[in-house]
Amino acid sequence: MIDKNSPIPVYYQLKNDLIKKISEGLWKPGDCIASERELCELYGVSRMTIRQAIGELVQEGILMRIKGKGTFVCDQTLKQQDIMSFTDIIKKTGKTLESEVLEFIEIDTPEKYQSIFSSDKLFKIKRKRIVDNECIALETVYIPKEYCEKIDKSMLKNSLFKILESSGYSIEYSESSIGAILMDDELGRIFNVENMVPMLKISSKTFDQRNKIIFLEEAIYRSDKFLLEVNISRREGKIT
Repeated sequence: MIDKNSPIPVYYQLKNDLIKKISEGLWKPGDCIASERELCELYGVSRMTIRQAIGELVQEGILMRIKGKGTFVCDQTLKQQDIMSFTDIIKKTGKTLESEVLEFIEIDTPEKYQSIFSSDKLFKIKRKRIVDNECIALETVYIPKEYCEKIDKSMLKNSLFKILESSGYSIEYSESSIGAILMDDELGRIFNVENMVPMLKISSKTFDQRNKIIFLEEAIYRSDKFLLEVNISRREGKIT
């Protein structure tokens, strides 16, 4: 509960306790949490403290206020802010990740990629990324065979970043283009959804510490479940 003698601010203790209650399932997505009055009585703190804690949780997308109705638990999205493997993103949230390998084949380097890769052979890796039994992403990766010759299908159930790092490659940054796409029947089947849901397509080039392209990726995410935060500096953009 709340320790008013602690150097940790009371509102911050309260905020963390509310997060704990949500993570433990006391309040599930869509549930209305206790009222401000009830929380004041439960924690023995002022309404101002309650509002400060709830306000931060609203800003972080964990709670949502609806005027005249109350404060509700949001359906949580996965958030990516910096370059990080999908495996690490999920690990930070405490959720369960499964990777279903749909395709793992060796191909001749397509003509459109020959200006990017000097290799004649690429691995094409297509995976469904399933979080808490719900498909969140479909990833297709193209990577030169010599970068990870010892890779096998079973290894792809784990982080590709970790596989590359074990082969001596250090992932430094990526360049990405982002766009909305319409869900078709094929995507509906892959993501196992019947109703139309918003989709986000991210095409990326991922580089190592020597500014060398390690792999290309085309990923499709459910944008109602995945949030990408982008920091924008003043540079020239491109409209297509």
